Amino acid sequence: MMYSNNTMKLAEIISILEKIAPPELADEWDRGIGLIVDRNEEIHKIATSLDVTDQVLKEAAAAGADMLVCHHTPIYIPVNRISRDLGNTLKIALDNELSIYAMHTNYDRAPGGVNDVLAQLLGLDKVRTAGMGRIGTIAPTETSVFARQVAEKLGTHVTYAGDHQIKTVMVLGGSGLQKEFIEMALHEGVDAFVSGEIRHNAIRYAEDISLIDATHYATENPAMKKLAARLPVESIFIDHKPPIHVIP
Repeated sequence: MMYSNNTMKLAEIISILEKIAPPELADEWDRGIGLIVDRNEEIHKIATSLDVTDQVLKEAAAAGADMLVCHHTPIYIPVNRISRDLGNTLKIALDNELSIYAMHTNYDRAPGGVNDVLAQLLGLDKVRTAGMGRIGTIAPTETSVFARQVAEKLGTHVTYAGDHQIKTVMVLGGSGLQKEFIEMALHEGVDAFVSGEIRHNAIRYAEDISLIDATHYATENPAMKKLAARLPVESIFIDHKPPIHVIP
């Protein structure tokens, strides 16, 4: 968390955010990046979060933030109808004069972004970029042991498939446990792939490597916390973990 008495123009903040995560790094389909709600010219305090939820907006407003920087935008594509739920959420931002800026797949790819932070937290060495993900090495470890380490380091429950000795790991924050990215992991010769939202067909497809589902939230959230420390005005991180219950 950065504590500063600086006040900056919104345009200046956006310029800094676009240096951290250049918009051109985003996927072609990812239209939901950039300034989503424009309410303040002067920015004294910024909140960061993964999602734009009512709770996050209320906490940001209560903390005196002028701006919320999120990963998942509340509006992915242009709309011609505002639903009641979306309207209620946006009303909180408007009533509290909160600007909202989204950094999505551009922040996934950016140096120091979602996947670099994830690789660092999991202790990967010799990290290199593979598409959007990152690949690195660990000391030889059994899947069950590494899965437990992932759970502890990310503060989350995990599910995993596979029983291999792991030396090389690919990480990809979000919903990466799908065929497109598993093919990349297989091509790169990794022993394990850490991401979120595991699917049955992915388990069948990836029998030669271990898949570790550390949840969408826990694999991306740390980067939004790190972001708060990189901003030029007083910044806070707001954690709103989804209420998932796991029965062993």
